This record gives sequence, C-alpha cells and structure tokens, in this order.
Amino acid sequence: MFGTLTLAAALELTPALAHRVDAIVETEIHAQRTPGMAVGVVESGRLVYARGFGDANLSRHIPVSPGTQFGIGQISEQFTAAAILLLEQDGKLKLDDPVTRYIPELTVARYVTIRELLDQTSGLPTITNWEHLIAAVNGARPVAPPGTVYAENPLNYLLAAVVVERASGVPISDYVQQHIFLPLVMDGSFFEGDTGISPSRAVGYTLGNGGFAAASAWSTTRLGGDAGIVSDVYDLAKWDIEFPILLRVDAVREMFTPGLPGSTALHGMAWNIDQRGGRRFVWQNGEIPGYHAMNALLPDDHVAVIVLANADSLHGPSVLPENVAGRILDMLVPPGAQRVDNAIIARARDWLQRLATGRIDRTQLTPAFSAYLSDRVVREAGIARLGRVLSIVPVSSAPGAHGETTYEFLVLFKNGERHFRFTVTSDGKIDFLSFTP
Repeated sequence: MFGTLTLAAALELTPALAHRVDAIVETEIHAQRTPGMAVGVVESGRLVYARGFGDANLSRHIPVSPGTQFGIGQISEQFTAAAILLLEQDGKLKLDDPVTRYIPELTVARYVTIRELLDQTSGLPTITNWEHLIAAVNGARPVAPPGTVYAENPLNYLLAAVVVERASGVPISDYVQQHIFLPLVMDGSFFEGDTGISPSRAVGYTLGNGGFAAASAWSTTRLGGDAGIVSDVYDLAKWDIEFPILLRVDAVREMFTPGLPGSTALHGMAWNIDQRGGRRFVWQNGEIPGYHAMNALLPDDHVAVIVLANADSLHGPSVLPENVAGRILDMLVPPGAQRVDNAIIARARDWLQRLATGRIDRTQLTPAFSAYLSDRVVREAGIARLGRVLSIVPVSSAPGAHGETTYEFLVLFKNGERHFRFTVTSDGKIDFLSFTP
C-alpha cells in the first residue's frame, strides 16, 4: 500500500489517541451491538495499534485478542483478485481472456472476460447455489451486456476462483496459501473448510429477540473466492502493507482502476474507489452470517484501519464496522472543512430528511438516478435509524467532466456519523447520493 506512494506526514498514534480509539470500540461493546471486536491501525508500513475487545466466545468467556480469527466476508475477493493478477504476471492467463477459455462449459459467459468478473461488470445473473451452478447459470438470461453495468454479484468471484484453479492446476486455497499467505507470513489466514475449527476462531453471532445467538454456518462452497477466507488483524495488516510489493505496480494499478470510469460510484477489483475529506480512500467491507468486517485505506496518508466483529447485521441493528472505521479515520486524519454555498448545505439537509422519511421528490432527480433510487432502495438504506441530524459540515466539492459537482459532507446523527455525498448536474438535478462511514 505504501511503497509506491509519495511520503506524507507521519501519523503519531499517541497514548491519548489510542485511548480515544479504545473508547470508540468499547462503546459498541457496552451497547451490546457485538460480542467482540478486533481493531488494527497501520501507519507508514507498521501496525501501530492492535487490540481486541469483548468476547470471542460468549458461553466460554474467551476474550478477543488481535490474533483472534474472524470470517472476513467479501474482503476475501481481494485475495482472489490478487491470485488472478499473479497468474497474469506469470503468463498463465490474461485479464482480457474470455472466461470460457477456462470454463468452456459456461456458455452464457462466452462474451465475458476475466477482467469483467473482477470488476463486477460481467452482467451475469446472481446465483450462489453451487450445486448444478453451470446448468442454472446457462439457463438464465444475462442481466446486462458485459462491461456496461456494475452489479455486486457473488457469482463473479466464485467463477474467478474456478479460473484460478484451472489456470494454475491447484485448488484456489492451495494457490493463495503458496503465493500469498506464505510469502507474507499470514499464518492466521485460511479458506473456510480447509481446516478444522481453529481454537483462535471467534464464534460468529447474529442478533435475535433474545440477544446474540450462534449464527448458522453457510456452505463453504457458497463462500469460496467471494467470501471464504478467515483472517485476523495481524494478517490483514500484513496484507495492507505488503500487497503492492507482492504485486507489480501495473497490477496494483489494475486493482485500483474503476471498471466503469464514467460512473459516479467507482469500483475497482475488490476495492471501492472513493474519496474521504478530499483524500483518496479505498475500502472493502464484508459480511457473512456471524461476522462483519471492514478494511479501509487512505493511501496518500499511509493509514489503514481494520475492524473485525463477530456479529452480523443481517437480522438486527448490530455493530457496523464501516462506521467504527470511519470514526477512527476521522479522528486520526481529520477531514478539512470547506466553504460551500449555504443553499447547497440547505439542500443537503433537505435530502437527508427526505431519505429518512421516504418523501422523495423525483422532479429533483435525473431520470437515470430516479430509476435507481427506488422506494425499496430508500427503505433498505435505513437512514431513519441514524436519528435526527445534529450537524452537517462541508468537507469537499469536486467538479466533474460534464459540468456536474459532487459535494461531500460529514454528518453527525444522533446515532452515528456518516459521510454524505451528492452530485448536482449543471442544470441543478441530483444525479447521485451516497452514505459511507
């Protein structure tokens, strides 16, 4: 992450700052939003903070440590993407090869490239039941032409794992172990199902009416290259520090290059390409039953924050590692305030209220964004759960190539903080709205 970038001013994680990080996490534990959590902070190639909080196992009262292992969900995609890029470095495949060169039986993907799997722009239908997968996918219609629409689809990385196996001749778990985990000394990481239950593994929990209960396990064949890795704070810190050294510069550039550069929300290969307080911000989260994780990087500031929790938010309002990581980043690298016209601030505040109440004025939206921002999308965003707006601080404004401007605000709600971004076209229509930690 840091070796190829311009050196920035070093972060000094003082005891006072470390205490504030402790307080952020302990608040989540005491509010019973998760049984346990492990947090790591990386600065300039060093893990400067690594601590565990709460319980890894409620019934046995085993505490979480930085070496406690958690399911990391879709952060696993970063390792599948890296395996593909390493195979390309070795001349075993090319990103623009058709998927059917390695999976000829997947006839529905005859126009899909490996690159489009990794960019999540394959257009393939969403199917995660591995049994009879090929027949099921071949019998379904693509949802979009390849390379035209971003859609997060577990099938893309399940298939990318098959490409790794057929191009390398070994299971993806063996390939990643030999070419990533061993070179980086990530000895606390493995693919789900490869070993027995590790004594260092946190039990995964889900929130029900009676509190936290052990989550039901997913079939390991449904996790695979999409969400199948178990890891810990120490190993993910090694990954954040070393993957630009493991991969060539051009491969790292591929990971951080948006698959659809013209779209407002940018996504690379297993990384979301974003900005935070006017700074480059790349991140990926992951969630499977029992676990929720966040890996967040500010590359130009040489800072990364890793948050792992042994509770999912699939059935109740449990901890959001994205929010915890965001609060830690704001404390370590505060966003600079920026002057923004009062009318824009008022409009941002108005739309926060509209999103919370579901009163969407579609005359203010572009047709394309209005089609995306369905009532269902608004409901699932759950903005109302954050409570009333306490403050809204302008962070940045960025002009676009077509006359639009994207504004970013740091919003303090009663129940948490979010970065709120919205894009206004040259004729005053809103073309994008998003919340990030």
